[in-house]
Amino acid sequence: MLHPGVILLLVLLATPAGAEIYKWTDAQGKVHYGDQPPSSTPPKPFHPKTSEAAEARAAEARRQAADQAARKRLEQEKAREAASKQLAASKEEARRKAENCQRARANLEMLQRANTRLTTVDTQGQTRVLDAAARQAEMERANQTISENCAN
Repeated sequence: MLHPGVILLLVLLATPAGAEIYKWTDAQGKVHYGDQPPSSTPPKPFHPKTSEAAEARAAEARRQAADQAARKRLEQEKAREAASKQLAASKEEARRKAENCQRARANLEMLQRANTRLTTVDTQGQTRVLDAAARQAEMERANQTISENCAN
């Protein structure tokens, strides 16, 4: 079997200088060249120099379109990933706020109801008794936490 390039060269040498060369693809997908167009498929005039350049431009255009499509898919995937991360962060923030809200409300309720002496542990691990002013400061801090973390 001869290489298609050799066949093309033989066709070019066998045709007169001014004759038209045609290129067509048969039903099996095989590419043919000749000076007489086939009757079954519409031929395209073939000019070796301009056809090669046109095919190279077309191949480059296809490559650029594929690259652009790949970049677009990558950008869309990155956008989906960023949105997913943002949603997860939002859910985590909502969960954290709900926990803080619940804790602050329970603390405020305990501070408001307790008629007994309340104690707390400071940063050095020492237990100290909350006087009225310290109790009021803790209630204000609990109210501030509630306003920052509770949805109502």
